[in-house]
Amino acid sequence: METTATTALTQPERLALTDASKIIQGGNARASWRVSGDKLQTNLRHCTPQKKELMIWAVQWCIAKQIFLDDFARQVDYDSKTIDKIITGTYRDPRSQSLYDLPDKLADSITAFRRMQLSEAKLGSIDFVNTPTAKRIWTACQLARESHTPVFLFGASHIGKTWAMENYSIHNNHGASPLVTVPSSEGLGGFVRAIALKFAVSTKGNTADIIQRIKGSIAPDMLLMLDEFHQLIYTYRKESFFACCEVLRSIYDHCKCGIIISTTNVFRTRIEQERKAALEQLFRRGVHRCQLGNIVLAKDAKPIFQHHGLAWPDASLAYEFPGLKAPEKPLEILRMLAREQGLKAMTERIRYARKFAAHAKEALSWNHWTKAHLTIENNALEPADDWGR
Repeated sequence: METTATTALTQPERLALTDASKIIQGGNARASWRVSGDKLQTNLRHCTPQKKELMIWAVQWCIAKQIFLDDFARQVDYDSKTIDKIITGTYRDPRSQSLYDLPDKLADSITAFRRMQLSEAKLGSIDFVNTPTAKRIWTACQLARESHTPVFLFGASHIGKTWAMENYSIHNNHGASPLVTVPSSEGLGGFVRAIALKFAVSTKGNTADIIQRIKGSIAPDMLLMLDEFHQLIYTYRKESFFACCEVLRSIYDHCKCGIIISTTNVFRTRIEQERKAALEQLFRRGVHRCQLGNIVLAKDAKPIFQHHGLAWPDASLAYEFPGLKAPEKPLEILRMLAREQGLKAMTERIRYARKFAAHAKEALSWNHWTKAHLTIENNALEPADDWGR
């Protein structure tokens, strides 16, 4: 039974061979993993559930992050040829020809690799904070996975839906849960390809073939998360929306996996209209619907600002700035942003405020944040005519 890498080549020689391999593969990390998502499910069906999930996660993560098989093998200190045999279903006992499970050493190494990758994963310049709304979204994801049903998420734009789902996708330990951003104006073909790419499925061939591969790549314990679902409306063919919903229904019926369908409240009216039409089948299969509201809630904003060292401002806190007739109150600004612009507008002001604080060599304060807000607002104003009469 093969274990770790055993080669007479020196490290420079191994690196040279790896670089040559990358050139042959056209610099495409996907090509180094010689298996599609549907084949991977089949090739690992004999493995214990935990080890199977680990290997599937590793393949999908590396493809998504453009990590070559040889690079992954070096990081987990394991023979790349052995890993290739495992994922292609040819890792057998030479005498009995029975397939080996993932070796314990490799499983432990992938677990350590996973822990390191997730600890380093950053989604934007602002740390993720598990707010009450984010916890509701994670609960919805868990409900979808455990009940094996579609779950609908409704909420205004920029209240943290995508942020929470992205973090759930990379941090959950219950099988692959890729987040698919639904493309706009690409119809059924674009919708199917977007799902296929997230499950490491080949997009070659016609749409019907890709759909079959997707069905073979998703196991019941996986979770399919669809973000920006409302974008399916914007297609050049009126019947495309119905076709996409029917394909999604057929994937669900075949795979019996959990599905998260995330969309804006603007789209909810359309969804209610389509309950007896395109979406009827999905609505009948789903029980849970999660309404997240139309504004950023104060209970969600507070922990984010506290995480960055800004205690929630009192209503009386105000700052005077040159050229302004009245003092600016951070709490009033926050209230306005929550209702009119969303969470991204709030957190971008945190990022900008850090620059002001660093330039002044001061600790981050609400004064810096308010200055960042005013700067952003002023940048959006049309410059005054300075030519005179």
